[in-house]
Amino acid sequence: MRSFSFISVITTLSLTLLLVAGCSAQANTANDEDQIVVSGQGTVHVVPDTMRFSLWVEADGHQLSPIKTQVDQITAAILNQLQQRDIKREDMRSFQLAIHPKYKREGDQTVQDGFQVSRQIDVTLRDASNFDHLIDYALAQGVTRVGSIQYQLGDASEASQQALLRAIDDAHTKATLIAEHSDRELGSIITIRESSSNGSPVMRMAAESRTMDVSEPGQQAINAQVEVVFRLR
Repeated sequence: MRSFSFISVITTLSLTLLLVAGCSAQANTANDEDQIVVSGQGTVHVVPDTMRFSLWVEADGHQLSPIKTQVDQITAAILNQLQQRDIKREDMRSFQLAIHPKYKREGDQTVQDGFQVSRQIDVTLRDASNFDHLIDYALAQGVTRVGSIQYQLGDASEASQQALLRAIDDAHTKATLIAEHSDRELGSIITIRESSSNGSPVMRMAAESRTMDVSEPGQQAINAQVEVVFRLR
């Protein structure tokens, strides 16, 4: 009985070792199989539908309180006009107030000569057709500067997905071409890695373009890039 048990144990261990060796050989074969690595690029051009810009209201004087009141009144008129054009409160920001003392030289001394008060109004405009009218109104109300004007896409998720699909198709086309000219067959995908950049170029417009109905957004490119590993047969 003891001899039978010992032989059974030896036989079981031998079978186990053979199974492990077979699995290792299969794993090595899988790891050593032929592969091809290609990159793919995809681009979608869209018309930006959102504008972001800043307005500055500035005033000078010797008494701080009336200067600030003047700036606040102009700001309130502009914000009211923005709301009348269905611009949401969350798309307006006007808390950036700056107060700077002004100085002048009197003989060999520097003395204070009043104040300058400025307030910056940041606006997100989701209907760009309103831009020229709003700028004309703002300038008429007393806005002294317009700047930081940017055209961009409000929601780029759909365009980004389309660009990504085009990048994958581009990678597959490249891999197929390489396989055919190497007398091989293209197999299934092993891995895909996206390496798209987060930022996309933003179309900018010169601040001087304030004439009615001349602000054209142009196009914005949404780019995607992938790296794909295929099997080769």
